Amino acid sequence: MQDVRGFYKKILKNSKDGFVLLKSADEFYGCHYKGSALNVLTGFTGSAAEALIDYNGNITLFVDPRYHEQADFETKGKNVEVVKLNQGEGFVKGIAKKAANSELFVCNCISLSFYKKLQNEGLKLRVYEDFKGVFENKNINFRKKIFKVNARENKADLIKKHIKTRYYLVNSLEQICWLCNLRSFQMVENSTFKAKLLLDFKGKHFLFCDQKLESIPSGYQVLPLKDFNKKICSIKDKIAFLENTLTLGDFSLIKNPFVLKKDYIAKYAAIKEKCEIEHYKSAFFRLDCALKSFKNKIKAGLSEFELKEIFEKELIRYGAKATSFKTILAIGDNSSSIHYSNYDKNKILKEGDLILLDCGGYYEMGLATDITRVFLCAEKATKKQKEIYSVVLKAFLNAYHSKEKDGAGLDKLARKILKPYEKQGFYFPHALGHGIGIPIHQLPPVIASIGEKKFPLYKNMTHTIEPGLYCSKGPHKFGIRLENSVFVTGRGKRESFSHFEFEEKLIDYNMLTKKEQKWLKEWNKTWEVLSEKCGKK
Repeated sequence: MQDVRGFYKKILKNSKDGFVLLKSADEFYGCHYKGSALNVLTGFTGSAAEALIDYNGNITLFVDPRYHEQADFETKGKNVEVVKLNQGEGFVKGIAKKAANSELFVCNCISLSFYKKLQNEGLKLRVYEDFKGVFENKNINFRKKIFKVNARENKADLIKKHIKTRYYLVNSLEQICWLCNLRSFQMVENSTFKAKLLLDFKGKHFLFCDQKLESIPSGYQVLPLKDFNKKICSIKDKIAFLENTLTLGDFSLIKNPFVLKKDYIAKYAAIKEKCEIEHYKSAFFRLDCALKSFKNKIKAGLSEFELKEIFEKELIRYGAKATSFKTILAIGDNSSSIHYSNYDKNKILKEGDLILLDCGGYYEMGLATDITRVFLCAEKATKKQKEIYSVVLKAFLNAYHSKEKDGAGLDKLARKILKPYEKQGFYFPHALGHGIGIPIHQLPPVIASIGEKKFPLYKNMTHTIEPGLYCSKGPHKFGIRLENSVFVTGRGKRESFSHFEFEEKLIDYNMLTKKEQKWLKEWNKTWEVLSEKCGKK
């Protein structure tokens, strides 16, 4: 561990009162990865966090409310100070407060937008070159093929009418996959592959990739990644790009940069094609089947790890190619940690325990699925278990059936139902949902109420609705989250891809209005039909 910290000590040798922003992601893998400097030095495995290290090796880790408990648990004994940010409080403010009046060294693999946000805080920034061969993402299996999916061709033409420059540099892997109709499962919990893309609206587009493609998209030419720097440096014309996906390293190569204010690719990718909607219906049916089979295998005496293994085996058995994110499975009090995924082999399921399972898979089209259910290992629930489960179910049903036309409205509706439970120590510290697509979190849409900003929901957008309540202290230390992925059928109307049942033993019907009971009855009827089909699959 001391040798690892030594890399950063060398950076700070002439600035012993400064800090280094620990590397947590790289230019190809936007999510935090196992083996990154942040992961190695802090032990934190969550998908969102930032950390600073000083000359003496002291580390400060910044986490949002989803990871407060997880960060405490995973950093224990590692000389790490955990700064717990409030909901809506960004990492930049926390970093700026800690590094004020000191030099802050950042890697050239961070995004240009993140760099500028730090710069706007008045920080004294210094950029260092990414270490070659150190903290590199090794969670890539290059033997996995890059394959073609059947979807609309020539998507770059949709973007062309919005871009006034000849060239557009696309650094987002999910957007490269969407534009080219290509996918791969070479990266853990992703359907993307290692590549860069330069759109040339007056000639052939340049796809930089070192692997053999199953099919080269029409209008593209493939070049090795080693040619990327030379190609970008040779262009004197303006090159358009987005600041939030371009790294500092790639920005330094561009002679005539042109910053785009709008992400047109994301806007088009968020509106799913008919073939994508149909694929999602099939994928979620198979996910429902896996959940049904898993539920039948739940029994006291199994550990968290064993339950996770059982579920993922069923996921693959019913057609998934890979998990779409790290499975979250928690027994009892561990369910109060929103993104718990430590799978304790010594945490044994007992009668009366709750199991929170947040899971998903990738299927043949490479679109992420996502669902959360809570199971009870008992014939009868406690009064508090039923109360919290039922109010979360109430929040879901009302959000799902509401006529709200934007994500902010949905979030506010659910939050109003759940807020009274803060008096009992149960909190709803995350957004109501997120978009889904090639990545598990795709923007837009945004299902959150941030200030007074509205997030419109258009037809064929896909997103989750996932209200939850979590209590981390006291006699009722547990969490409940109920999540379904839906698509927008019209303004203020939506339909769920999944229809897996809710846990009947945890529902207090006296807490539901007649309208909510009717909605639940309709849901159960749909599941009865689908459940029969699951049994035949």
